[in-house]
Parts: sequence; structure tokens; C-alpha cells
Amino acid sequence: MTNTLQTEFVTQHADLATAIGLLDKWTAYQVRERRLPGVAVGLVHQGDLIWGKGYGLADMEQQTPITLDTRFRIASITKTFTGVAVMQLRDAGKLRLDDPAAEYLDWFDLRYEDAPAITIRHLLTHTSGLPRDATVPHWTEHVFQSWDEVVATTKQRKPVLPPRQEFGYSNLGYTLLGGIIEAVSGESWADYIQRHILDPLDMRDTVVTPAGGEANLATGYFMPDESGVRHAAPFIPTNGFSPSASMASSVNDLAKYMRFHLGMDSTPVLKAHTLREMHTVDWLHKDWSGGYGPGIGIYRIGDWTMSGHSGGYNGYLTQFSLCRDHKAGVIVLTNSLGSDPYSFVEQAYKLVLPEIIKINTPKPAEAKAEWQKFTGTYVDSWSEIEVIVRGGQLQVVSVQWLQLPPAVLEPTDDPAVFTIKEPNGTRETARFEQNDAGEITRIWLRNEYLKRKA
Repeated sequence: MTNTLQTEFVTQHADLATAIGLLDKWTAYQVRERRLPGVAVGLVHQGDLIWGKGYGLADMEQQTPITLDTRFRIASITKTFTGVAVMQLRDAGKLRLDDPAAEYLDWFDLRYEDAPAITIRHLLTHTSGLPRDATVPHWTEHVFQSWDEVVATTKQRKPVLPPRQEFGYSNLGYTLLGGIIEAVSGESWADYIQRHILDPLDMRDTVVTPAGGEANLATGYFMPDESGVRHAAPFIPTNGFSPSASMASSVNDLAKYMRFHLGMDSTPVLKAHTLREMHTVDWLHKDWSGGYGPGIGIYRIGDWTMSGHSGGYNGYLTQFSLCRDHKAGVIVLTNSLGSDPYSFVEQAYKLVLPEIIKINTPKPAEAKAEWQKFTGTYVDSWSEIEVIVRGGQLQVVSVQWLQLPPAVLEPTDDPAVFTIKEPNGTRETARFEQNDAGEITRIWLRNEYLKRKA
């Protein structure tokens, strides 16, 4: 086991190595200044763990160091596995996201008065209107209900809101999804996750329902008491609430899971278009700060769109975050409350992601000389555009709306036909039309045309 990994990819790119060096120093400083027991950090690029390091101790009494194989309770990151399982069953034709939950849980008849039925999609996106947790204070008294107790007590409850009115994070909702997975698959939730997700992804060190005695499992710690001492948190099984918060994993194993979510390989776990669907906003928060896809959270850091999930459990706070646009991600696992793992994620992205983007940005291609004949002004009764060559590209610019980004015309096998690449576009076709003398007379954009101005 090692507490540090740095790949050749990092050492070959000096600015990236420098940025990671700063992140390393900053992280060590934060662990020391905040007096955190331990933190494990992993940086993933193109599906590979390119750098990772463990800081501090997995167990303060035994003085066990954190390594990249140290297991942490990942808590609500578990929900992403439950979400993947639901999407697998959807793709297999065994359920539909807009089916009522009651279709698979014959005891479930909760419905807000005069509102539509609660569906699987509502549960996946935290828009069901159900309460957040159980009828017992399991987070403070450290006792979780069994599945039978969940069923018995949930029957007596009422939704607090109608579906799709507000985002309301619900551990109860994901617990019910676990019951739906069992009803549809005929397997226990834990066995389903193991057989259909962990095994295909070779995640051998991830435990679906840890019992507390697993090797390399970090001890979790509470906030410091008045004397500044952190006490170990007792190990508590999540029982019936396991589909929302039970699993344990390491940086090395979660890097494999992140590779899957980045869509780097063809796997039997999920189809590529289903994976994209998971990482696409289904529910948008009213302030547009982020939202939730079917099984995973979506948010922004600066100009970048991120997806992933946080985890919080007695003694552990964790973050699993990826930027699919740039094929990069950050894993932060901590074994203490008050550790603020999001601050480590945010700092990692701000330092490292710009360098990764620079490495991955291709050099501008050289413009083709024959594109010059397409340049000029084109008009119709709606608009006036300029076709220009700039930065090695053939571009279409709106004269009226210069503040908008240009549409880039990408070459095809036909020298007069191009694919339109633009923000929020559908990658349709642009075609230049010429007369018998070889003069360009019109440009067809999608199925409309503009005449070339003399």
C-alpha cells in the first residue's frame, strides 16, 4: 500500500506538476491547521488516477497512516450506485422512470392530496415530496431501522409536498429505490450492486454493506470537544437505509468508478447514452445554481459543469466529483466531521483543471486556402451574417448579434458541405451553393438559405 502516487503523465507536464505540487502543499497545510485526523485525495484524468496522496492517520490510536487503499464510509455517494442500478433495470425494460413507485412496492400508497403519484423519477431526483429521513433520529442516536421497520413506519407518513414542486433531499426516497431494485431484480439490493456494478468494474475493495471489521477501514471521528479532542465515532450499520448511505471504498477503487462515469470504456454496466442521461439535469434548482440528474447531482464551479455526490456519515465526510466535459475528476475522502471536503475539491479544480485543459486543447488547425471563396456577407429578410476564416476555422458570425459565439463550420467529405458546431446546436449541415461560373451564390444553413451579397 502506498500513500502517494504520481504518474508519468504528471511529470511530463511541468505546469501540471507545479499545480499539483501547490495542491499537495495546501492540502498538507489544511490538514495540519484544521487538525484533521486524515484525508485522502485522488485526481483522475481520462479515467486514470494520475495523482493521489494520503494525509494523516486512518486511526489515531494505532497511528495507522492514510493510504490510497484506505477505506472510508462514502455515505451518500452510495446513492449514485443505487441510481446506476435503477438505470440498468430501466434499460433492461424491467421498469420505467415514470412508473409509480406503488407499481413495485405493493404496500406504498403515499400521495399528496390531489397530486400525481410518486414515481421512480421523483425518487431518483429528490422531487418526490417525501420526508428526508426515518421516523427515528438515526443520525443522532446511531440506530437505523430495518427494512421491515421502514415499511411499517413509512405507511403511516405523508408527503410534505406534491411531486416536482420543490427539491427535497430524501434518504427515505433512495431507501425506497432499494426496495424497488429488489422487487424488480429478485436479488437483494446489496447483491445486485455487487454483481452488476462492482464486479464488472473490478472494484474489489469496495464494500456494499460494511460490518466494521473490514481491513483498511479508517476509524471515523467526531468534531473536537471543548478540550479540542476528537473522539472515535462508533461503527453503525445502516440496515434498511443502506441503499442511501452504506458503502465503503478507497481512492484507488473510486478511481475505477470515476473512469466508468467519465465514459472512458464500453462496459456492461450502462450504455453511453444512459450514462449521459444520468449526468444531465432533470431537476434544475430555482436559482440555476445546479440540479439533479437521475441518480447524481450536478453543479457549477466557476465556468465548469460538475457532477457527482457528497457523502456524510458519523465520522466521515466525502466528495466524488467529475467534470465530464474535460474528462477529469477529484476524489476526497476524510475520516472526520468538520473536515469540509468540498473545499479540497474546489481548490483541486482551480489549481489543476486549467492545466489539464491546456494540455488537452489541440493546436489550431491550418485553414484551407479554398475556404476563402466562401467568405463574405450573406443576407435574408431576417438577418445578415459574415462567413470568415479565423483561428484556422471557417466561421459564421451574426452581424446583429456579435456578442454571440460564432458557429464553426467543420469540413466533411464534400468540400462545399460543412457540419455546424455551435453552442446548443444540433450539428446540422451548412452547404454553399454555386452557379455555373463557379461563383458562390448562397449558403444553406440547416434547411434555410441566405443569398451572398454582391
